Amino acid sequence: MNKKFKIFPPLILILLCVLSSHAQRERSNRTHEIGVMIGSSSFTTDYGQRYLFKSNVGGNVGPGFGIIHYLTFTDYRYRWNHQTSYWAEHFKIRSEISYHKAKLEHFGKWIEIINGVNGEKLRAMHGDTKLWNIGSQLEYHFVDINDFGSRRDPNLKWSPYLSLGFMVDFYNPTVETRYGDGDWKNNYNLLFPKWASPQATRDTKGVTTSLTAGIGTRKKLGEYSDIFIESRWQYFFSNWVDGLHARDDVANKFNDWLLYVHVGYVYYLN
Repeated sequence: MNKKFKIFPPLILILLCVLSSHAQRERSNRTHEIGVMIGSSSFTTDYGQRYLFKSNVGGNVGPGFGIIHYLTFTDYRYRWNHQTSYWAEHFKIRSEISYHKAKLEHFGKWIEIINGVNGEKLRAMHGDTKLWNIGSQLEYHFVDINDFGSRRDPNLKWSPYLSLGFMVDFYNPTVETRYGDGDWKNNYNLLFPKWASPQATRDTKGVTTSLTAGIGTRKKLGEYSDIFIESRWQYFFSNWVDGLHARDDVANKFNDWLLYVHVGYVYYLN
Protein backbone atom coordinates (compact mmCIF):
# COMPACT_ATOMS: atom_id res chain seq x y z
CA MET A 1 0.00 0.00 0.00
CA ASN A 2 1.18 3.48 -0.78
CA LYS A 3 2.26 5.00 2.56
CA LYS A 4 0.48 8.29 2.00
CA PHE A 5 -2.87 6.44 1.92
CA LYS A 6 -2.33 4.61 5.22
CA ILE A 7 -3.53 7.60 7.25
CA PHE A 8 -6.96 7.66 5.60
CA PRO A 9 -8.71 4.74 7.39
CA PRO A 10 -8.14 6.10 10.92
CA LEU A 11 -9.00 9.63 9.79
CA ILE A 12 -12.27 8.47 8.23
CA LEU A 13 -13.16 6.47 11.35
CA ILE A 14 -12.52 9.50 13.55
CA LEU A 15 -14.67 11.62 11.22
CA LEU A 16 -17.54 9.13 11.38
CA CYS A 17 -17.34 9.06 15.20
CA VAL A 18 -17.52 12.86 15.34
CA LEU A 19 -20.46 12.86 12.94
CA SER A 20 -22.25 10.19 14.96
CA SER A 21 -21.86 12.30 18.10
CA HIS A 22 -23.22 15.34 16.29
CA ALA A 23 -26.08 13.23 14.93
CA GLN A 24 -27.16 12.35 18.46
CA ARG A 25 -27.63 16.03 19.23
CA GLU A 26 -29.78 16.41 16.11
CA ARG A 27 -31.91 13.32 16.76
CA SER A 28 -35.18 15.23 17.23
CA ASN A 29 -35.26 16.20 13.55
CA ARG A 30 -34.12 12.96 11.98
CA THR A 31 -35.64 11.79 8.72
CA HIS A 32 -34.94 8.59 6.85
CA GLU A 33 -34.77 7.67 3.18
CA ILE A 34 -34.18 4.35 1.44
CA GLY A 35 -33.09 3.65 -2.10
CA VAL A 36 -31.65 1.35 -4.70
CA MET A 37 -28.95 1.91 -7.31
CA ILE A 38 -27.60 0.16 -10.40
CA GLY A 39 -24.76 0.95 -12.76
CA SER A 40 -21.44 -0.03 -14.28
CA SER A 41 -18.14 -0.65 -12.46
CA SER A 42 -14.79 -0.07 -14.19
CA PHE A 43 -11.91 -1.83 -12.43
CA THR A 44 -8.34 -0.57 -12.67
CA THR A 45 -6.07 -3.42 -11.57
CA ASP A 46 -2.92 -5.26 -12.59
CA TYR A 47 -4.73 -6.38 -15.74
CA GLY A 48 -3.91 -4.27 -18.76
CA GLN A 49 -1.75 -1.29 -19.59
CA ARG A 50 -1.73 1.61 -17.13
CA TYR A 51 -3.53 4.81 -18.28
CA LEU A 52 -5.10 2.97 -21.24
CA PHE A 53 -8.79 3.78 -21.65
CA LYS A 54 -9.71 0.21 -22.57
CA SER A 55 -7.96 -1.16 -19.48
CA ASN A 56 -9.27 1.42 -17.02
CA VAL A 57 -12.70 2.41 -18.33
CA GLY A 58 -13.78 0.65 -21.51
CA GLY A 59 -12.70 -2.96 -21.03
CA ASN A 60 -12.59 -4.34 -17.50
CA VAL A 61 -16.16 -3.44 -16.59
CA GLY A 62 -19.14 -5.15 -15.06
CA PRO A 63 -22.43 -4.56 -13.28
CA GLY A 64 -22.85 -2.96 -9.87
CA PHE A 65 -25.94 -2.56 -7.71
CA GLY A 66 -26.85 -1.88 -4.11
CA ILE A 67 -29.32 -0.76 -1.46
CA ILE A 68 -28.86 2.49 0.46
CA HIS A 69 -30.19 4.32 3.50
CA TYR A 70 -29.96 8.06 4.17
CA LEU A 71 -30.06 9.74 7.55
CA THR A 72 -30.93 13.45 7.38
CA PHE A 73 -31.08 15.88 10.29
CA THR A 74 -33.97 18.07 9.26
CA ASP A 75 -37.76 17.79 9.14
CA TYR A 76 -39.12 18.06 5.58
CA ARG A 77 -42.57 19.11 6.84
CA TYR A 78 -42.44 22.86 6.36
CA ARG A 79 -43.17 25.18 9.27
CA TRP A 80 -42.80 28.95 9.03
CA ASN A 81 -40.73 29.07 12.24
CA HIS A 82 -38.63 26.01 11.42
CA GLN A 83 -34.99 26.46 12.53
CA THR A 84 -32.03 24.37 11.39
CA SER A 85 -28.25 24.43 11.45
CA TYR A 86 -25.77 24.53 8.58
CA TRP A 87 -25.02 20.86 9.28
CA ALA A 88 -28.69 19.89 8.94
CA GLU A 89 -29.19 22.00 5.82
CA HIS A 90 -26.29 20.53 3.84
CA PHE A 91 -25.19 17.10 5.14
CA LYS A 92 -26.59 13.58 4.92
CA ILE A 93 -25.11 10.28 6.14
CA ARG A 94 -25.52 7.47 3.66
CA SER A 95 -25.17 3.78 4.54
CA GLU A 96 -24.75 1.23 1.78
CA ILE A 97 -24.51 -2.44 0.87
CA SER A 98 -23.38 -2.92 -2.73
CA TYR A 99 -22.09 -5.60 -5.08
CA HIS A 100 -19.73 -5.34 -8.05
CA LYS A 101 -18.45 -7.86 -10.54
CA ALA A 102 -16.22 -7.60 -13.61
CA LYS A 103 -14.38 -9.79 -16.07
CA LEU A 104 -10.69 -8.86 -16.32
CA GLU A 105 -8.49 -9.06 -19.41
CA HIS A 106 -5.08 -7.75 -20.46
CA PHE A 107 -5.35 -4.86 -22.92
CA GLY A 108 -2.73 -2.57 -24.45
CA LYS A 109 0.58 -2.61 -26.25
CA TRP A 110 2.24 -5.33 -24.16
CA ILE A 111 0.03 -8.13 -25.46
CA GLU A 112 1.05 -7.05 -28.98
CA ILE A 113 4.79 -6.37 -28.64
CA ILE A 114 5.83 -9.22 -26.32
CA ASN A 115 6.61 -12.17 -28.55
CA GLY A 116 7.39 -15.83 -28.00
CA VAL A 117 6.25 -17.96 -25.07
CA ASN A 118 5.91 -15.03 -22.64
CA GLY A 119 3.65 -13.21 -25.07
CA GLU A 120 1.45 -16.29 -25.34
CA LYS A 121 1.28 -16.57 -21.55
CA LEU A 122 0.29 -12.91 -21.15
CA ARG A 123 -2.42 -13.10 -23.80
CA ALA A 124 -3.76 -16.30 -22.23
CA MET A 125 -4.28 -14.81 -18.77
CA HIS A 126 -7.72 -13.58 -17.76
CA GLY A 127 -9.94 -13.54 -14.69
CA ASP A 128 -12.74 -11.87 -12.81
CA THR A 129 -13.48 -10.44 -9.39
CA LYS A 130 -16.58 -10.23 -7.22
CA LEU A 131 -16.89 -7.58 -4.53
CA TRP A 132 -19.28 -6.81 -1.66
CA ASN A 133 -19.08 -3.39 0.04
CA ILE A 134 -20.51 -2.35 3.39
CA GLY A 135 -19.94 1.17 4.66
CA SER A 136 -20.97 4.79 5.06
CA GLN A 137 -20.45 8.06 3.23
CA LEU A 138 -20.96 11.68 4.14
CA GLU A 139 -22.74 13.72 1.48
CA TYR A 140 -22.47 17.49 1.20
CA HIS A 141 -25.38 19.03 -0.72
CA PHE A 142 -24.90 22.47 -2.21
CA VAL A 143 -28.66 23.14 -2.10
CA ASP A 144 -30.47 23.48 1.25
CA ILE A 145 -31.68 19.93 2.02
CA ASN A 146 -34.80 21.18 3.79
CA ASP A 147 -35.80 23.42 0.88
CA PHE A 148 -35.28 20.61 -1.63
CA GLY A 149 -36.98 17.90 0.46
CA SER A 150 -40.01 19.96 1.47
CA ARG A 151 -40.86 20.72 -2.20
CA ARG A 152 -41.97 24.23 -1.23
CA ASP A 153 -39.94 25.80 -4.08
CA PRO A 154 -41.23 24.40 -7.43
CA ASN A 155 -38.19 25.82 -9.25
CA LEU A 156 -35.76 23.83 -7.11
CA LYS A 157 -35.50 20.58 -9.08
CA TRP A 158 -31.84 19.57 -8.74
CA SER A 159 -29.60 18.96 -5.70
CA PRO A 160 -25.90 18.42 -6.63
CA TYR A 161 -23.60 16.94 -3.99
CA LEU A 162 -20.14 15.63 -3.14
CA SER A 163 -19.44 12.54 -1.03
CA LEU A 164 -16.60 11.02 0.99
CA GLY A 165 -16.74 7.66 2.71
CA PHE A 166 -15.19 4.49 4.03
CA MET A 167 -16.03 0.87 3.11
CA VAL A 168 -15.29 -2.64 4.30
CA ASP A 169 -14.84 -4.82 1.21
CA PHE A 170 -15.16 -8.59 0.74
CA TYR A 171 -13.49 -9.64 -2.52
CA ASN A 172 -13.34 -12.97 -4.35
CA PRO A 173 -11.07 -13.03 -7.44
CA THR A 174 -10.57 -15.76 -10.03
CA VAL A 175 -7.38 -16.11 -12.09
CA GLU A 176 -7.34 -18.32 -15.20
CA THR A 177 -5.07 -19.07 -18.15
CA ARG A 178 -5.66 -20.65 -21.53
CA TYR A 179 -1.97 -21.54 -21.81
CA GLY A 180 -1.07 -25.23 -21.62
CA ASP A 181 -3.51 -27.29 -19.60
CA GLY A 182 -4.57 -24.18 -17.62
CA ASP A 183 -3.76 -25.73 -14.23
CA TRP A 184 -1.53 -22.90 -13.01
CA LYS A 185 -1.98 -23.83 -9.34
CA ASN A 186 0.07 -26.95 -9.92
CA ASN A 187 2.42 -25.25 -12.39
CA TYR A 188 2.95 -21.51 -11.89
CA ASN A 189 5.17 -21.44 -14.99
CA LEU A 190 1.98 -21.38 -17.06
CA LEU A 191 1.56 -17.74 -15.99
CA PHE A 192 3.39 -14.66 -17.23
CA PRO A 193 6.78 -14.55 -15.39
CA LYS A 194 6.11 -11.70 -12.94
CA TRP A 195 3.00 -13.51 -11.64
CA ALA A 196 4.48 -17.01 -11.79
CA SER A 197 4.75 -17.57 -8.03
CA PRO A 198 2.47 -18.07 -4.99
CA GLN A 199 3.65 -14.67 -3.70
CA ALA A 200 2.35 -12.88 -6.81
CA THR A 201 -0.86 -14.74 -7.68
CA ARG A 202 -3.65 -16.06 -5.47
CA ASP A 203 -7.35 -16.42 -6.18
CA THR A 204 -8.55 -16.61 -2.60
CA LYS A 205 -11.24 -14.61 -0.82
CA GLY A 206 -10.15 -11.67 1.29
CA VAL A 207 -11.26 -8.63 3.23
CA THR A 208 -9.92 -5.10 2.87
CA THR A 209 -11.06 -1.51 3.33
CA SER A 210 -11.44 1.34 0.87
CA LEU A 211 -11.85 5.08 0.56
CA THR A 212 -14.61 6.51 -1.63
CA ALA A 213 -15.10 9.94 -3.19
CA GLY A 214 -17.97 10.86 -5.45
CA ILE A 215 -19.96 13.54 -7.23
CA GLY A 216 -23.61 13.39 -8.18
CA THR A 217 -26.96 15.09 -8.24
CA ARG A 218 -30.52 14.35 -7.24
CA LYS A 219 -33.60 15.30 -9.26
CA LYS A 220 -37.14 15.57 -7.95
CA LEU A 221 -39.35 12.75 -9.18
CA GLY A 222 -42.43 12.95 -6.98
CA GLU A 223 -43.56 14.39 -3.66
CA TYR A 224 -41.72 11.68 -1.71
CA SER A 225 -39.15 10.40 -4.19
CA ASP A 226 -36.03 11.41 -6.11
CA ILE A 227 -33.79 9.91 -8.73
CA PHE A 228 -30.03 10.47 -8.77
CA ILE A 229 -26.97 9.93 -10.92
CA GLU A 230 -23.50 9.61 -9.43
CA SER A 231 -19.89 8.87 -10.34
CA ARG A 232 -17.77 7.42 -7.54
CA TRP A 233 -14.09 6.54 -7.22
CA GLN A 234 -13.17 3.76 -4.79
CA TYR A 235 -9.56 3.12 -3.77
CA PHE A 236 -8.78 -0.20 -2.05
CA PHE A 237 -6.16 -0.54 0.67
CA SER A 238 -5.10 -3.82 -0.91
CA ASN A 239 -3.64 -4.92 -4.23
CA TRP A 240 -5.22 -8.39 -4.10
CA VAL A 241 -8.74 -7.49 -5.27
CA ASP A 242 -7.93 -8.92 -8.73
CA GLY A 243 -5.80 -11.83 -7.43
CA LEU A 244 -2.53 -10.39 -8.81
CA HIS A 245 0.21 -8.60 -6.88
CA ALA A 246 3.72 -8.68 -8.38
CA ARG A 247 5.47 -7.16 -5.38
CA ASP A 248 8.97 -7.03 -6.92
CA ASP A 249 7.92 -5.43 -10.20
CA VAL A 250 8.81 -1.72 -10.41
CA ALA A 251 5.67 -1.16 -12.50
CA ASN A 252 3.48 -2.31 -9.61
CA LYS A 253 2.93 1.15 -8.09
CA PHE A 254 -0.73 1.35 -7.05
CA ASN A 255 -3.40 -0.69 -5.33
CA ASP A 256 -6.55 -1.69 -7.19
CA TRP A 257 -9.40 0.78 -7.58
CA LEU A 258 -12.66 1.18 -9.44
CA LEU A 259 -14.93 3.82 -10.92
CA TYR A 260 -18.64 3.27 -10.36
CA VAL A 261 -21.14 5.20 -12.50
CA HIS A 262 -24.72 4.55 -11.46
CA VAL A 263 -28.29 5.80 -11.21
CA GLY A 264 -30.67 5.32 -8.32
CA TYR A 265 -34.10 5.83 -6.83
CA VAL A 266 -34.74 7.26 -3.34
CA TYR A 267 -37.97 7.18 -1.34
CA TYR A 268 -38.63 9.43 1.68
CA LEU A 269 -39.88 7.41 4.67
CA ASN A 270 -40.84 10.44 6.79
